[in-house]
Amino acid sequence: MNWQVGYHNWWLVTFYVVVVGVFIFGILRPRRRTEWRSAGMAQGWVIALYAEMYGLPLTMYLVAWLTGQSEYATDHFRGHAWAYLFGWGETGAIMCDVLGQLCIVMGAALGLAGWRQVYRGGGGLVRTGLYRRIRHPQYTGFILFLIGSVINWPTLITLVMLPVLVVVYYRLAKQEEADALAQFGDEYRRYQATSGMFWPRLRD
Repeated sequence: MNWQVGYHNWWLVTFYVVVVGVFIFGILRPRRRTEWRSAGMAQGWVIALYAEMYGLPLTMYLVAWLTGQSEYATDHFRGHAWAYLFGWGETGAIMCDVLGQLCIVMGAALGLAGWRQVYRGGGGLVRTGLYRRIRHPQYTGFILFLIGSVINWPTLITLVMLPVLVVVYYRLAKQEEADALAQFGDEYRRYQATSGMFWPRLRD
């Protein structure tokens, strides 16, 4: 079993796909058919990301062909492609790595904390903690994870799918808000007036 960090490491691909899959299906909690479809799209995005990050770097092959620099397809660190494409060099690649990983960790932490509060809420309207200022911290966390991943390791498929997934989860959030309005009525309208959907309101 080869756990060395690099390409053609399918054990590592499997590990990350399973770990992030647990986050998607466990934290985002799909229930209805549309939510399961959205979660399936998100899982497909994750598979595409890690299959190229540690498996077969199709995007880096394309970049190597377009730029004439074979290092993109052979040097694993060149997968932090923004830095090299914009001429920021190894220092820029490290910065992209650190910034991307920070967004990923913050997103995961936000999603976990949001899930914990909802679970403890027992089906009632949660308005404390993270939910005091943000109505959908779990989706905010997931979007941060997506953005961080693209900063850290861009691929053609994930770049194309990023705005699609953001729109998908925005629509899911709107549907959840319609359901909450039907269940909680004016109480939820007052909550909407003092909180932001994905990030805190600048002013009350």
